[in-house]
Amino acid sequence: MNTQPNPAHQVLETAKLSLQDVLDETFRSEANAEAATLDRMLVHLKNMDAAIEAAPDVQANIVKRLGDFAVTASRMAVHNLAAAPKLTRLADVLRAASQRLREWNGSQQPAT
Repeated sequence: MNTQPNPAHQVLETAKLSLQDVLDETFRSEANAEAATLDRMLVHLKNMDAAIEAAPDVQANIVKRLGDFAVTASRMAVHNLAAAPKLTRLADVLRAASQRLREWNGSQQPAT
């Protein structure tokens, strides 16, 4: 039995906090469409966090999705110069979360 704690919850919590940092009043009023996209990402992050407990095998999909979200945040940074530092940080956090979960998930695979 694996007694190692699942780091996914902390990784996803960090990503959620970083995303919420971008979604301030100014960003919401100046970048309405992008704010709606980030709101949807936040819902997905919450769902991912819940899904990890229900089905640990979904982590591969979560890893991919976090990488996709990082690309989206990077693209938003190009078009939203005022929010670019926060969006770039968000992209970095999402990329790092994806990598950490990939590494952790890989270390949990049984040896052959």
